[in-house]
Amino acid sequence: MPVMNDSDFIIVGGGNAGCIAALILKCSFPDKNVSIIKSDNIGTVGVGESSTEHFKHFCDTCNIPILDLILCTKATFKSGVYFKNWSDEDFMHVINLDNVQLPIGHNFPYLLRHVAYNEPNYKMNIFGAWDNRVPLMFFNHMNNSPSNQFHFDTLALNNFLIEKCIERDIDIIEDELTGASLHSERGHIISVNGKNTTYKSKFFIDCSGFSRLLLEKTLGVKWKSYSEYLPLNSAIAFATDEMDEYNIYTKSTARDYGWSWQIPTQGRTGNGYVFSEKFINETQAHEEMEKSYGHEIDVAKTFKFDPGRLEKAWCKNCYAVGLSQSFVEPLEATAIGSVINQMFAFITHFPSNNVDECNIVVNNVFENIFDYVQAHYLVKKEDTPFWREVKNDLKITPSLQKLLDTWKRRFPIAQDIVCKFGMFTELNYIVILQGLKWFDSEKVMKEYKHLKHIPLIDWENTGDKCLHMGHKNFIKEIVRIHNLNKEN
Repeated sequence: MPVMNDSDFIIVGGGNAGCIAALILKCSFPDKNVSIIKSDNIGTVGVGESSTEHFKHFCDTCNIPILDLILCTKATFKSGVYFKNWSDEDFMHVINLDNVQLPIGHNFPYLLRHVAYNEPNYKMNIFGAWDNRVPLMFFNHMNNSPSNQFHFDTLALNNFLIEKCIERDIDIIEDELTGASLHSERGHIISVNGKNTTYKSKFFIDCSGFSRLLLEKTLGVKWKSYSEYLPLNSAIAFATDEMDEYNIYTKSTARDYGWSWQIPTQGRTGNGYVFSEKFINETQAHEEMEKSYGHEIDVAKTFKFDPGRLEKAWCKNCYAVGLSQSFVEPLEATAIGSVINQMFAFITHFPSNNVDECNIVVNNVFENIFDYVQAHYLVKKEDTPFWREVKNDLKITPSLQKLLDTWKRRFPIAQDIVCKFGMFTELNYIVILQGLKWFDSEKVMKEYKHLKHIPLIDWENTGDKCLHMGHKNFIKEIVRIHNLNKEN
């Protein structure tokens, strides 16, 4: 069997995680050879995926123009997440940087006032997001992009990233891996083995998804399950027709036995239902969605998951990224963002070979994501057996419970959460917890009375900070101008 031995890094897996990892590696270490081994037999469900603001950081790092992204991935813009039926009043998770006004202490006086007076949820966010208007807030400092978050067609995104890899001289190798070989004494990975070729490298990146080919199956790193802290373990994904108007948010709707997502892209809409198999099976979930949508749906994929992480992401000469390292659940679309931050952590610690510190950082990133997602289930609703169990019996992680105990005594401040490469801060928590009506408004009012002298931005006219057109027309205008310029 022939042997290939010319890569400094071999990435196992050519999905979005593998491509993002390859691009960050190549941009960070341009003199290193990077290869991706992928198999076309492992499919990608292109029904829709969304990002967090970290994707813009990735694009900037890897010099990927936002215009190319919009044109090639059928992307739309995302201002946040709209939560329907999670509480008595719908709410949105939209982060507005202008709300952050003080360097220390109570960094969020606008939100402090909002909670103290228990104002309507729509006043917490950018008004334009509620009626799908495009906010102007980022235009001046984000390469003329109205948002730092996006919705994609997953398959189109993967094809786009592979093209970017090829442009950067990253080798794309098509092969189906059958296993790996270890050094007999040192125990590190010598090679990964395909059907026809053996591939040797100094270092391996495991992006093999739920199969966890290298870290778990080859090196024996154990999986740490967090299933006792999350109520959901299954999902179905499906596509529907293009929206008449693109939501400028991901829509998350609480259902009888979980929640559903709706993600607008150019040409079609990505959907899914995340549910608990303790209460319903795949067939029943399918039926519930058809009843809700009012027509037949064609399920593209069903998957089961065990929320958790590997005990360590970096072991010997291998580093796990994405689903192979951890998975929480689809809520808040953390998958792509966690890949990006995991890789930023890796390139920070790789030159010094600081394995232990990197593992601590990556585990903390997971805890940061997990606790925040779990906070969404601090609901008051109990209209079905599933939601009654969530409300009354959900086990809270010790780290989240510590935060909640603190915030029962006082309003969150910027110093409460310190996490290198973390994805979520106190600001994110404030928006979600207030949407769920978790805070005690009377207690918060006592704090606000001491701070009400602080000048606040007038948010009564936030509609003036939006373009005078809807989201879909804005996307069409981008495409039209691009095509016109191309013709000229």
